[in-house]
Amino acid sequence: MSEVDSRRGPGMEVPGEKRWLRNHLLSLKTLSLVVLSVQTSTMVLLLRYSRTTSTHQPYIITTAVLMSELLKLALSLCFLHLDSGKIMRVTLKRLYEDVLLNAWETLKLAIPAFLYVVQNNLLFIALSNLDAATYQVTYQLKILTTAIFSWVMLGKRLAPIHWLSLCLLMLGVSLVQVDGGNANRSTSKILPEVEAMEGADPSLLGGAEGGEAGEGGGEVHPPDAHNAAHPNTEVRRLLGILAVFVSCISSGFSGVYFERLVKKGKQTSLIIRNIQLGVFSIAFAVMAVSGDSRAIRENGFFQGYSLATWLVVLIQAFGGLMVSVTMKYADNILKGFATSLSIVMSSLVSWLALGDAAPTIQFVIGASIVISSTFLYGVTPQRESEIRESTHHAPSASPHKVLPRKKNLREIV
Repeated sequence: MSEVDSRRGPGMEVPGEKRWLRNHLLSLKTLSLVVLSVQTSTMVLLLRYSRTTSTHQPYIITTAVLMSELLKLALSLCFLHLDSGKIMRVTLKRLYEDVLLNAWETLKLAIPAFLYVVQNNLLFIALSNLDAATYQVTYQLKILTTAIFSWVMLGKRLAPIHWLSLCLLMLGVSLVQVDGGNANRSTSKILPEVEAMEGADPSLLGGAEGGEAGEGGGEVHPPDAHNAAHPNTEVRRLLGILAVFVSCISSGFSGVYFERLVKKGKQTSLIIRNIQLGVFSIAFAVMAVSGDSRAIRENGFFQGYSLATWLVVLIQAFGGLMVSVTMKYADNILKGFATSLSIVMSSLVSWLALGDAAPTIQFVIGASIVISSTFLYGVTPQRESEIRESTHHAPSASPHKVLPRKKNLREIV
């Protein structure tokens, strides 16, 4: 077998090797999306738990986002050190050459870094003002914004079947979440958080109303009584929906922007990209924390932190890196499908483990539509859109395109 390999030229490939490579990439793609789905489900459940079951003052949102960004950068530096053979001199040299000397490529990451930090803070604000069903259904608009930005920025032309799968996904998730957003869930889980948040710093709610509305005590009222006692409920709801809308636009643009840099920009290690992103993310997160300086001076940076809070920070940091890895094997829209599938998983786990309402026929139908649309989008060939995209950006298919792909595969795997 070695004799055959020695006779084979560097440009010759055995069909079996192509098949193995295709299967290998497919397995990595599937694995990354499955892990991302599980991570997102766990994140939603833990975040909900950490914000609704606390018996003391809730933690400050901006500090949790900053801790997550710090941990994300620390993990990226550790991965870079391992990738450099655990030689500190090599690690520092790569940081100097790829981050400092390559200043223009580093500056390109300032835009998505800013948007990611804004997006993370907005989602916390949205969850503090909306019930889970409204938040999750509305947040699925990020799939549509991602598709639009992919079309505008990457030149992707989705086939009609892809647009059909997008519509089916929206329909299925809406059915699941409208069914999941019943009075039992919103009363038992959301209102305790609202009452707790109303006694906290106003910045946690994204407005001044939050600090003034908590003078009525800490009891959990029925929905009607709660609405009557708090006339600003609709204002808070509009604030939450606005936060979700802005976050959806931010998520779609920043995700596609980063995808463009990873796939079409200068061939840079994914680890270096995450470090470049982390430097700016931490800077913007520190600016956000400075807005809560008064609350931090009064009660400390880690006020309200619990085990669940630290788990949220850990999983959010891991999820940020997981999204970057997913970009190498899938696109933002397919990542959105994985996230939507995780919502169904979250609903099931919340029913089985947290005692939420049992799934109904409507839930089963919606979940089936979501899963079907996921497979419909994933198995439909995108060769036509890839050809249009490649011919638009690179008229000739020269051998130079083969070498960077092999290099990137070795770098990541």
